[in-house]
Amino acid sequence: MTTEGIILGVCLGLLMAWKNKTFLQEPHFKNLIVAGTGAALFFIALKAAPSVPFLAAHFSTIHALLLFIMAVGCVIGRHPGYVFAGIGLALNGAVVALNGAMPVEANALLKIGDSRALALITEGRVLTHSLANETTRLRFLGDRFCFSSAVSSAKVMSIGDGFIAFGLFLFVASATSYLFGKADHHAMDK
Repeated sequence: MTTEGIILGVCLGLLMAWKNKTFLQEPHFKNLIVAGTGAALFFIALKAAPSVPFLAAHFSTIHALLLFIMAVGCVIGRHPGYVFAGIGLALNGAVVALNGAMPVEANALLKIGDSRALALITEGRVLTHSLANETTRLRFLGDRFCFSSAVSSAKVMSIGDGFIAFGLFLFVASATSYLFGKADHHAMDK
């Protein structure tokens, strides 16, 4: 869904720029330092956890904390795209904080034919996800919606993922319309 949001955002942004219009307000990348730092720390923790016992033992707490840091970083960016992405990150962070990992509906994984992911999660070989069950808190916010398109492979997504994808769409459309709309036009084009 994020790939589709980015592609549609580029298309809308280019269309707006071609019409010499802008979409929403101009995004400022310097506002994303907090979110970018949170994302970088998450990827470092994810890669290092298998070889660092402390990270492996406390990964669920680190995962939730870094999702909230990324959410705050997006929300303070004040662009509508950042805010929607921040809300999605906060929703995902709440579910991870309450459950120790992002709960995934087994039926949804089977529906999209991802038996490999189901096996890995069932065996406990995935740090970021777990199977949803009757004790899962905020289960409706977990990964439960099947999404497939011609652009990307089928995925199971959460409501938070939908907010993140919509935020990316708004941000990319806005950034593209500003970047290409501000291009110097030849005198003959005016």
